[in-house]
Amino acid sequence: MFDVLVESNRKGRRDVSGTIGGLFFSSVFQIAVIIGAVYATMQVAEEVQSMSMDTIVLTLDEPEPEQEEQPDEPPPPVITSLNPPPKGFQVLMAPVDIPTEIPPVDLNERFDPRDYTGVGVEGGVFSGVEGGTGPVDLSQVFAEAVVDEAPERLSCPVPQYPRMMQQANIEGQALLQFVVEPDGHVTRQTIEVMSSTHRAFEGPARDMIQRCLFRPGKVRASSVRVLVQMPVVFTLRNR
Repeated sequence: MFDVLVESNRKGRRDVSGTIGGLFFSSVFQIAVIIGAVYATMQVAEEVQSMSMDTIVLTLDEPEPEQEEQPDEPPPPVITSLNPPPKGFQVLMAPVDIPTEIPPVDLNERFDPRDYTGVGVEGGVFSGVEGGTGPVDLSQVFAEAVVDEAPERLSCPVPQYPRMMQQANIEGQALLQFVVEPDGHVTRQTIEVMSSTHRAFEGPARDMIQRCLFRPGKVRASSVRVLVQMPVVFTLRNR
């Protein structure tokens, strides 16, 4: 077979028409493939654009954070101004009913014989002020600086040291304001934290003050409600 093929092309002639035809058909095929690829790409882009135009983006509003309900705080106590008593005297009232038993004796009561001289305005006191207003509403709250006798602490428990602060060897204090009642006790509703070195000390300080017992403050020998400020100190000594 080889001899036949060589013999058939013995003069070196080439099939020019076949070569040109092959190149033509190859070029046409490649151009058609390129045009088809470009057309397909354009169709995909149009579909993507149409899809993006039809897409609706919904934005959801972020829910507002719920506000924690704060416990109702008691209103601050109204401080009564203490008007000076008038200069005068007290009247001794004899008992109508003769007691059959010995009445209780209050050793804290003061007796000043100068208040019974009968000189001046009835209902006043010897150390009163000329032109004083006289009676004062003793059921109100008085400032500690204006009462005749300021409350005096009789007993208080040791405050519970916060475990976290004790382990960290941190000392501190909390300044509390509260009302000492006429019976010498403190109601929790009147306790207010004025300042503290750390919030961990505030709760134990409140608990301690609530269990304290005071000698009540007095105005004109009567026990009254007195607004007091007292620091509670937390120290690591003797622990």
